[in-house]
Amino acid sequence: MIDRLRDLRRRREERAREDVIRSHAAAHRAARQGREAAAAVTDHLERAVNAENAAFDALVGQTVKVASLRRLQGRFEGDARKTEQLRENAKTAALTEQRRQAELSAARHDHKASMRAVAKLDRLSEQLTGRSARRRQAFAELSEEEERGQPRLSTER
Repeated sequence: MIDRLRDLRRRREERAREDVIRSHAAAHRAARQGREAAAAVTDHLERAVNAENAAFDALVGQTVKVASLRRLQGRFEGDARKTEQLRENAKTAALTEQRRQAELSAARHDHKASMRAVAKLDRLSEQLTGRSARRRQAFAELSEEEERGQPRLSTER
């Protein structure tokens, strides 16, 4: 019965190990997506600043019409909205990364608990095997003594 329980626990431990592997991969993906999202914000901001500087440089020394200013303003506002969206994506990616790290930590904890349970059952099984081996040995010695002792009893009579 102990051996069956140990086999069940080993299967649980294997599933827990697989969960750790899956959680580790998910955490790794989330971290990569977080870095990519942060890089996207930085890249967009650099491009927006360069575009803004180029647009203002093009206006220097010229007569500027209101329509041109409104067009530029609309483009800058669009860039600002895109920046906010990218920042939101980066925040979401960071939260996802934190959640995946927490899941990984929980999976590792469960795996360690499963490993400990299997180790306990392994030790118990070894102890029981040792005890039963000693019992069998003692029983064999007793049987030998009885076998030797019975003929003596019959000859002594």
